Amino acid sequence: MRHSAFQFLVVAILFVFVAAWTKEDHEIFQIRDELIAKEGPNVTFYDFLGVAPNANQDDINKAYRKKSKQLHPDKVKRSFIANSARGDGKKKGKKPGVHVSKGPSERQIANAVKEATERSARLNTVANILRGPSRERYDHFMKHGFPTWKGTGYYYSRFRPGLGSVLLGLFVVFGGFGHYIALVLSYRRQREFMDRYIRHARKAAWGDERAFGGIPGLDATATATPAAAPQAEAEESPAAMAMNRRQKRMMERENRKESKKGNKNSSPSGSGSGTATPISENVASVSGPKKRVYAENGKILVVDSAGNVFLEEETEDGEKQEFLLDVDEIPRPAFRDTYVARLPCWLYRRVLRKKDEEEEPSDALEGADDVDTNDVDILDETEVTKSTSSKGSAATAATRKRGKRGQKK
Repeated sequence: MRHSAFQFLVVAILFVFVAAWTKEDHEIFQIRDELIAKEGPNVTFYDFLGVAPNANQDDINKAYRKKSKQLHPDKVKRSFIANSARGDGKKKGKKPGVHVSKGPSERQIANAVKEATERSARLNTVANILRGPSRERYDHFMKHGFPTWKGTGYYYSRFRPGLGSVLLGLFVVFGGFGHYIALVLSYRRQREFMDRYIRHARKAAWGDERAFGGIPGLDATATATPAAAPQAEAEESPAAMAMNRRQKRMMERENRKESKKGNKNSSPSGSGSGTATPISENVASVSGPKKRVYAENGKILVVDSAGNVFLEEETEDGEKQEFLLDVDEIPRPAFRDTYVARLPCWLYRRVLRKKDEEEEPSDALEGADDVDTNDVDILDETEVTKSTSSKGSAATAATRKRGKRGQKK
């Protein structure tokens, strides 16, 4: 349940990042920037349309019809030509008389018509926004503020990651989810590898992947075999018996060593690499012949009659040990095994270790002071005892000399 809730939270966060701004939001931002660039700063949609922010739909429609007539390209063209001709006649410094006005050039008229067309298009977009559901979004941005353009879009204005946040995000993605996926794939590969080796060892030892050939009593119900097979079994039976006795002695020797060393040395050996575990009592109590086979990588594998596969390794002392191969002993990866969870723990332990190392020298200095004072006391006591002993010896020598003189007299 907790794992599913964590996944849902991650998906929700990613969805929020992806859906930062909608298409309608981008349209509002673009029209607003154009209004500020062309009409002047702090010009809102309501100012451009000529209505109040709390205007209803009827007021917006009336203002739109009135404004659209003023900004129509044909009307703007006629008014531009008339105003330019009227302005030329009122110029100062001209001599009185009859003057012919040339009027604006074609290029000036085209520029005026182009500007009027752009203003009319912006007016249509603003009216559609204020008359539609996008008006609530525009009012929301007017209340809480508009984002600014940063060259790559408005997305980075709202979620503005710096270098630290980018590195943190990459660490969470690759060190968390990426590392977990890699651990799961490695776990599955290890299970397949071990299962394949166990099947190969059983088939090479008993001719069957399920090791039915090694179970005592099944040979009686089997079909007749060639004459060479019983001889081979008879030859292998003394070796198997010797191996059982040797294994028993090895087990007794290991038990004596473990009893001497205590539980401290025996507990870490039980949780080794996760792929091979020492022989348990139930597995060790299996009686029957064993066969030794070689794996593809050259390792020696021992298969008993119950189908248990052991990895045989030789220690530095020359002793051979057998480790049971069990697929279920491979630890299943968890999210706490990823770098996201392990790195903070490692840093925490590193900081604590530094604190301990800083505290140890102070404790050592205090202990040295104590030792020095104790040594001084001990030295004083030894000097006193030596002086007293020397004085006592001198007194005894003097009494002896006096006794001898009295005897002579």
